[in-house]
Amino acid sequence: MARKHPFLNAEFSEPWKESYQRLQHAQQLGVDKAVMALRKQQPTPGLRVKPIEPDKYYDEARVNDGDRVIHRTHEGTMYFVDIVRHDDVGKYARAPRRAPGTGR
Repeated sequence: MARKHPFLNAEFSEPWKESYQRLQHAQQLGVDKAVMALRKQQPTPGLRVKPIEPDKYYDEARVNDGDRVIHRTHEGTMYFVDIVRHDDVGKYARAPRRAPGTGR
């Protein structure tokens, strides 16, 4: 019997959903494959998951030559933030501003 791996919970942001809808079907299939590998915590070498510098708040995962999945994992939940072109990853280089006194 195959060993079962727990899936991380997933939440998808509105920008993620909008970006996903704009993709062609073949690109969506690649994103789906990447999302499942990330949620199963079994990223492949081709995903090249790495933190986005300098704040390392978000991670990026490579879908293909041009597309990247922007995500973050916190307390057992994977938050899928956006799907962007490689050249646009830099807009996620900084953590979002936090409200004073909230710890967030």
